[in-house]
Amino acid sequence: MTIRIWKAVAILGLVLRQPLLANDNTVSLVSAVETSPSNITLPPTASGMISLKPCGKNCDREYERAQITEGTRFLVNGKAMNFEDFRKAFAVIRGSNDGYALVSYETRTRTVTSIDVAR
Repeated sequence: MTIRIWKAVAILGLVLRQPLLANDNTVSLVSAVETSPSNITLPPTASGMISLKPCGKNCDREYERAQITEGTRFLVNGKAMNFEDFRKAFAVIRGSNDGYALVSYETRTRTVTSIDVAR
């Protein structure tokens, strides 16, 4: 009887551990970069490339580029808006010293999913 219980516990342990072993090859699909708005250069249209430094206000890192598409969401202080209104609000926030930006993009395609700025 004791052997059956131990077998059941051992099998249960292996079954519960299996999902943990399967996640060893996890791949990130979306990357989120926290940066300063002063480290972001927006394109003139909503179908261009964004350039950003993945660091705080003053840093020596190279600019990274990602594509803005029709599916990109633009948020200012958590409020969604169209690209033109976003550019206007972004210009004001970019000029301040206390701005914050979070740029999320798909790692495989380098397509921007959202740009969220706040101050």
